Amino acid sequence: MTPTPKSGRSGGGATGRLRRGPGFRAAVAGVVVLLWTGFRGFGAEDPLWTAHVEPLLKDRCLECHNATKSKSGLDVSSLQTLLRGGDRGAAVIPGRPDDSNLFKFLSAEADPHMPPGKRKPLSPEEGELIRKWIRELPAATAPRPSEAPVAQAGKAGMVANPTPARRRIAWTPSPSTRPADGVDRFLELSWKLDQVTPVKRIDDAAFVRRAYLDLIGRIPSAAEREAFVQSKGRDKRSALIDALLAHEEYPRRMREVFDPVLMTRRGPDWEEKRRSWHAFLEEAFRSNRPWDQVIRDLIVARPPAAGATPEQTGAVWYLYERQNNAQAMAESLAPVVFGVQIKCAQCHDHMVAREIKQAHYWGMVSAFNRSRNVDTPAGPGVSESAIGGFVSFANLRKESQPASLTFFNGRSVDEARPKEGEKEVDRPELYLVPPPREKEKPELPAVPKFSRRAALADAVTRENPLLARAMVNRVWAMLLGRGIVHPVDLMDSKHPPTHPELLDWLAADFASHGYDVKRLLRILCNTRAYQLESRVVGARGTKLSSPDAFARGLDKPLTAEQLFRSLLVATGQPPDARDQVPGLPATELRRAFVAQFPDLFPAEYNATLYQAMFVSNSPLFDQILAARPGTLASRLQALPDSAARVREGFLAVFGRLPDRDEQEECLRYLAGRDVAPGIRQLLWALLTSAEFQINH
Repeated sequence: MTPTPKSGRSGGGATGRLRRGPGFRAAVAGVVVLLWTGFRGFGAEDPLWTAHVEPLLKDRCLECHNATKSKSGLDVSSLQTLLRGGDRGAAVIPGRPDDSNLFKFLSAEADPHMPPGKRKPLSPEEGELIRKWIRELPAATAPRPSEAPVAQAGKAGMVANPTPARRRIAWTPSPSTRPADGVDRFLELSWKLDQVTPVKRIDDAAFVRRAYLDLIGRIPSAAEREAFVQSKGRDKRSALIDALLAHEEYPRRMREVFDPVLMTRRGPDWEEKRRSWHAFLEEAFRSNRPWDQVIRDLIVARPPAAGATPEQTGAVWYLYERQNNAQAMAESLAPVVFGVQIKCAQCHDHMVAREIKQAHYWGMVSAFNRSRNVDTPAGPGVSESAIGGFVSFANLRKESQPASLTFFNGRSVDEARPKEGEKEVDRPELYLVPPPREKEKPELPAVPKFSRRAALADAVTRENPLLARAMVNRVWAMLLGRGIVHPVDLMDSKHPPTHPELLDWLAADFASHGYDVKRLLRILCNTRAYQLESRVVGARGTKLSSPDAFARGLDKPLTAEQLFRSLLVATGQPPDARDQVPGLPATELRRAFVAQFPDLFPAEYNATLYQAMFVSNSPLFDQILAARPGTLASRLQALPDSAARVREGFLAVFGRLPDRDEQEECLRYLAGRDVAPGIRQLLWALLTSAEFQINH
């Protein structure tokens, strides 16, 4: 994973062609460099703040310095509020850490000393991180008085744009507007307002690579790429998108995206346990089931019928795997149906996004706390009681109140609560499927006539615009590199959409067309925005547009599964549907990639030393480069000279020929070396380069 040298990024732009060779001159050393160069901070204006300083301040300082308390007038809940300072003046003076109160008050001799009292002080390393961040902070970062944010919380969790970073766009697509054209028109109007010039469209070779990676999770084979590039069809890009959405590998790709989103990664043992869950997800995407129906299935987790297939029973696993933990169920579901994280509201109303209430957290928990796992002859299930599950919660002032079925989107469900001292009696007539009698094993999970889970499912899948917004934003991020709201699961008042009218229109379109996921993917892939170059080619000093303008393609690091399968395709050993490759432990290799490259939709991408060491030293990775019959390595060895080997290697890995500098440096490297080890090292350098390991 050697990063693209900076000289190869015209104008400081996104990854393009490799320059001055693919990086094998100092092979292993070059890999480790990725920790601090090209791979540090995709799509972030200040990765040191996002990845280190902001989380540190939230963990150690936010309790006292937030939008609600703001002791000494200081609020560290966002960069903007921190830079405004407090009663003691500027907390941060860009470029001058020793004069900045934020850093000065960390000293043990400081008065006041932060954090105060018996709270754990920051370590020297943590203090040095803050010093480094302030020292590197540009002077232009300091806010002007007119930039103070204005919070505008809408009703019942429906959040308006609290920071008017962009002017409103007064345009509405007509009913006859082609959806992809509508998306592009919204962006064109925002570019005009912001005086942004978009880059040109990518060529066919770049488009086919991007589309294959996004829609079926691998690069195209040489034959697939050549067939598309040589095609003369007028609408061949749209035709390719349709073909990939109908491809047999599309359901697996979508499952590999949404399994971690919905369940998180938990390792090989849990992968085996999730077989029915995976079958359910793949069938949902294969048959293009409406997204709201998929979500309803996850919540209600109805008992499987006798003889049901894994595709029909797998939805139960969403709750079953959480092993009776109602809080885990609520916390995992909120980002999917509302687009927000509610974990911070467990003990108090959210201190930054004040529209997220403690009552919302415990309302969702209440919807699940009558649920219990059961094992039946038909398989795992999640039963639900008709009684009990009434809880109360206390805020920071230790004031207690009863939890009710109240949710973030403003919906609530009336439910009779037993009077104080009244004892509920569980009776069969309260159930559609009654629980077993005492000491009997359940034949099916219990289903009450009044189901809290069904009530929650109704509240989040009917007349809930946040469900469509959350899905549209996530799919946008999957295809265009970041969400209209970024990060994708923080669609709250602190993280307003960069293009609010576009998000509103796309979400309404998605809902009005039956939550059709394939249609949404088709719309976005057919936009001009999706098909823009990632390289910025221009005069020296060309200004880069902000990533959230979507005026250029954004670099998207390949996911573990994309990287694994693309490596196999490039080296001439594509796996079958079950990840079987003759002579290669493909399943073990895929799991190793998942272990080392686990992130999807990261707010900030940061490569790790473990990733660098994996591609440098892992015996599993080495097996990809082995010269077995039919592999790329064996084909290169059979070619007559080094020049032909370099050209064929570049075509197979990058889908292009080397430029003159690359050709010359590769030939210098191969000169005087034995053929087999020279080819092996050449392929290693190409396959671990940023150009290969990014969807650009």
